[in-house]
Amino acid sequence: MNIVDWHDLIAQLSEPFPADQIKWRAGATNRDKTKAIALPYAEARAYEDRLNTTCPGNWHVDFQPWGDNRIICRLTIHNLTRSSTGEAGDANPDIAGTSAEAQAFKRACSKYGLGRFLYDAPTNWVAYDPKTKRLLNTPSVNITAPVATAVKTGPNRSETIALGKERAVAMHRELARAGVPRSTHYAFASEATGKFISCFATLNEQDAAIIWAAAKQSASSQNVALATPA
Repeated sequence: MNIVDWHDLIAQLSEPFPADQIKWRAGATNRDKTKAIALPYAEARAYEDRLNTTCPGNWHVDFQPWGDNRIICRLTIHNLTRSSTGEAGDANPDIAGTSAEAQAFKRACSKYGLGRFLYDAPTNWVAYDPKTKRLLNTPSVNITAPVATAVKTGPNRSETIALGKERAVAMHRELARAGVPRSTHYAFASEATGKFISCFATLNEQDAAIIWAAAKQSASSQNVALATPA
């Protein structure tokens, strides 16, 4: 049995797509609808190509209808499964199912870091046509610089300080109170952060905060009061 180096695999999956695979669509508009925020995206095929390149034969997806216009996508890479949902929205009824499926698939991919660089793009306002609801031009900004060569100013304290054993125990306790079964704590944390988590003691403050927020959301849906782990 081959041991998966998840840190290396996530790094490969997180690399930006080639520039020719990036497209732009209109997001929020200004008050007079003459400009809109340009949002970058890539077709589902780009995500599939990356998966086929980095883990050929070791990934698969399952789709499950959820309600009238939503779909759940479960993406499994090796033996790790992450899921997310997609909705048809205002899509053409003839392609609504396909639109929801693609959205759910991309969101599930992001749990492994795939396509996350698109969310880091700077805000760009460009000319917009309200009649066609399309951008009149695209930003002249490079969002595809390799992650490995990106310029860093140094890690924040929240990215380097580990929780330690006592706070890890508290994290397990509060997740259990939130209704998360003990056997699924690491899977819950991995899904919340988009990283492979196998130990809470080595978590940094930033990831712990993300997991804690997810736990509170889970608890609120069950009317459970939680105490912040000390």
